[in-house]
Amino acid sequence: MTHHDDGAPAGEGEPGASLVPRYFLDESARVEDDAIVITGGKANRLKRVMRIRRGDPLELVHPPSDHLYQAVVQRVTRDEVICSVLQCRPRRALPPPRIVLSASLIRPQRYDFMIEKATELGVDEVRPVWSQRALIKGDASQRLHRWRRLATEAAEQCRREYRPTIYPPTQVTELIQEEPAPNSLRLLASALEPEQRISPIFQQRRHSGQPLPDVVHLLVGPEGGYTPEEAGLARERGWLPISLGNRPLRAETAAIVAVALTQEAARS
Repeated sequence: MTHHDDGAPAGEGEPGASLVPRYFLDESARVEDDAIVITGGKANRLKRVMRIRRGDPLELVHPPSDHLYQAVVQRVTRDEVICSVLQCRPRRALPPPRIVLSASLIRPQRYDFMIEKATELGVDEVRPVWSQRALIKGDASQRLHRWRRLATEAAEQCRREYRPTIYPPTQVTELIQEEPAPNSLRLLASALEPEQRISPIFQQRRHSGQPLPDVVHLLVGPEGGYTPEEAGLARERGWLPISLGNRPLRAETAAIVAVALTQEAARS
């Protein structure tokens, strides 16, 4: 399975490239022509968790400038990690489709796992949704910082040049009724559609000469699925029900499978 991304999977790409750690810089990093100064929480993580030392090579993704830097650690101080820039290039554009995963909120540990694995597979956006059967207590928006950190670390681990955008939770009925993006395919994972799979939808588009979608929006429910009212509203608004296989899946597994099947269908 290839990543939906330009970052080469481990063991591929340029010789030795997979051995150089890759990190995302936050807005506090100071990026100059020949030096990058990392401060705050990212510097602490690099020093205390990753144990970087002077002379270590790094790849640093700087989203504000849309560039990737090859650098080497020059100095580690109490508050900063200072790197010398060796090379710099723009981040490579991602091939379509852009994959948006809207997954109903479930128990926190399982949602964390889903975000990590969906990021590894190359999902571009995650939109947590409240639904009637959502299995989570309290204010899920408080978990947003954790989700974004998990996605960043997963993107670093699998050497992505982009990390997914993770949005605050929204109500599923509001999300369903949003205007679709241009040339998008909106799919509702449903146990009631045993025959309709993702791959044939893409094959049919190819055979009919239609362009492949620029965006695939996947809507995945909680344990037990969406209520008949929620699923009915989705159908009314043009969401296409699809099956993820013959067996009932846990909610986080269904989300991961939906992303993987979409990736495969887009490249077949």
